[in-house]
Amino acid sequence: MKQRPYRGNGCLQERLSDEICRRRDQDRDVRSRDERRQRAQNLAGTAINAMADHSASRIEQSARKHDLLDGPREFRSLRRDR
Repeated sequence: MKQRPYRGNGCLQERLSDEICRRRDQDRDVRSRDERRQRAQNLAGTAINAMADHSASRIEQSARKHDLLDGPREFRSLRRDR
């Protein structure tokens, strides 16, 4: 199959192949970012559970854990993962 030039350098097939590879890599980066965030949150949750005040009620423990995972209210708007 003869490849024809397409708008400047390279052929259409090469340009499409490059674009498909670029988008696949972007998708892989997004998935790995989500996986990393989820893993970090799980590790933080496990560490918080290990240091929890067991004399507090489960509702109070849950509220404290939620506050710690979300971070201070002043910094929530600055986080990139939210």
